[in-house]
Amino acid sequence: MPTTPSTPAQNRPAQPRLLSGTGGRRGDDQTRTATEATSFTATLPYQRPQPTPARPAATPAAASGALPRWTKGFVIGGVLLAVAMPASVLMSRSMLVQEALAEQSSSKAAMICTAGEGKAVDDSSLLGWLFGGSYFSCGDWETREARVQRDRDRDQANYMARERAKQGLN
Repeated sequence: MPTTPSTPAQNRPAQPRLLSGTGGRRGDDQTRTATEATSFTATLPYQRPQPTPARPAATPAAASGALPRWTKGFVIGGVLLAVAMPASVLMSRSMLVQEALAEQSSSKAAMICTAGEGKAVDDSSLLGWLFGGSYFSCGDWETREARVQRDRDRDQANYMARERAKQGLN
């Protein structure tokens, strides 16, 4: 059984070894020395991975062509804000139009708004358009009776189309 010599002349640390798992105890030899008890027959030398050297810090001369990281984040944030603000204003105005038309459709008034658009209160500047608020402007009006008659005509046309489809399939 190979053992690591431990002589006083050699004052170097022991080489780390990786156990392979194939060594075993011998049951017939009960008297072992301390060196034999700690050594195994099937060990492989283990080399620890060497740490990779740290990346050298960027020199100001090399980084002069590139933007700092915070500047890139600032620019990206500004672009996202420039796209998101008008999109949110347009979406809120669209929801304003839908809300106003839904309110008009359930109204019992004689005249009903059937089409319109959301507009900015102050269209004179970009800031006014973004932050000035919105209002609903109705573009098309009709009477309650005309609306009821239009709904009846649409329902009748749908019924007739379904009846024709049933007759054509049978």
